Amino acid sequence: MGNSASCAPSIASNGAAKVLSLDGTLQSFTKPVTAAELMIEHSGKFLCDSSDLKVGHRIQGLLPDEDLEWRRLYFLLPMDLLYSVLTLEEMSSLTFIATKALKQGNSSGFGRIFPVLISEFCNSPADVKGLKLEDDDGENQSSKAVKRLMSKQRSWKPALETIAETSCT
Repeated sequence: MGNSASCAPSIASNGAAKVLSLDGTLQSFTKPVTAAELMIEHSGKFLCDSSDLKVGHRIQGLLPDEDLEWRRLYFLLPMDLLYSVLTLEEMSSLTFIATKALKQGNSSGFGRIFPVLISEFCNSPADVKGLKLEDDDGENQSSKAVKRLMSKQRSWKPALETIAETSCT
């Protein structure tokens, strides 16, 4: 119930694991690599599988000893987003970054990564090509969203629920 958006797990048929950072940089790995290797290389960031991202759910990171799977897309996100609840605005920002990477020719598989969100926000394929988000003062909304996404300081709050007890008689 409610709206939900998720990234598709399959990205390309070339057998590479792909990592997309918030600045739009796309890295392809054809040889086995672990999450720890990339987290050491990019301190203060964690990896998450795009297929695990759902609006309204917590962002789960990969364990350091997990190998990146081929034909999957991973996002390299700042640590303050780890275990935070993914908002529609944040998912839209990630979608825009991926779409922008496609427009720049960094990858040929992004049309299949975000089919749900692209179809939700754009009525036709021509809309995807002309996707330009600007507000009244002409500033690009994606850069605003990325700045806002990276500047959020969220504290971790456990999800506490009441435990109903029953007697054992």
